[in-house]
Amino acid sequence: MAQVTDASAVSLGSEEGKDLLGAAGRRCLPEQNWSTPMRHRRKLATVAVATVLTAALSACGSDDADDSSDATSESTPSTSDDETSDDEETDDPTDDATEDESDDAATFDGELTEPGSDLALGDTATVPFDYAGNEGVIEITVVEIREGDPADVADVDGAEGMTPYHVTYEVTGVESPENLGGMVISLDGLTADGNDTSQLINFGNGVGGCDEESPDTDWDGSTFETCDTFLSDQAVTQVAFAEGDDYSLWDDTQVIWS
Repeated sequence: MAQVTDASAVSLGSEEGKDLLGAAGRRCLPEQNWSTPMRHRRKLATVAVATVLTAALSACGSDDADDSSDATSESTPSTSDDETSDDEETDDPTDDATEDESDDAATFDGELTEPGSDLALGDTATVPFDYAGNEGVIEITVVEIREGDPADVADVDGAEGMTPYHVTYEVTGVESPENLGGMVISLDGLTADGNDTSQLINFGNGVGGCDEESPDTDWDGSTFETCDTFLSDQAVTQVAFAEGDDYSLWDDTQVIWS
């Protein structure tokens, strides 16, 4: 089944398409909260009895017992302040690993494509990418924009009078690709005057030979090819990358291929 999505609204008769735009399928799992077990009154009673017995034994103590207690106390070694300090200053290697992983994209020493850049088909953009809170850097090369057959989308709700345009592009992981395994990525199809068009989100095989692909969950950065389909009553002549904080359609900082 296929549906149509748009950046601001959905060309469908249902509300479902509103959640399908762009990088569809990104999800996060909620944390679990577990209840605290109740304490038993029997334990409290045991503590009370132990307290009474201790008081009685203390009243019967002799001076000899006190001397023995002092000697035992003097012979028992105590933990030094230096040892305590050393324990407190010990670094947690798990924390260091987590910090290093989150800084992978930030420490990329290559050259990123400037926001607002205009590229030709076949050119490559190097951009940061975030998937489910994990950061990395990828290269995107738009290979082709081709017009499809309207008959391929004749049965798609909301596609009346529309023509499909298929955008084929390649993606390569250049920094921390292991953070982006299984990612979902999509571009934006634009008309000649810069208007955004509706993207066809297909839950099966793509139409017109245009299939959307994602890398394996253990992605090593190897190049894969994917394809997005856009529906429009005007020709789609441009494609844009508009993801993250630095690249956006709203302030013309997207990267455009045409």
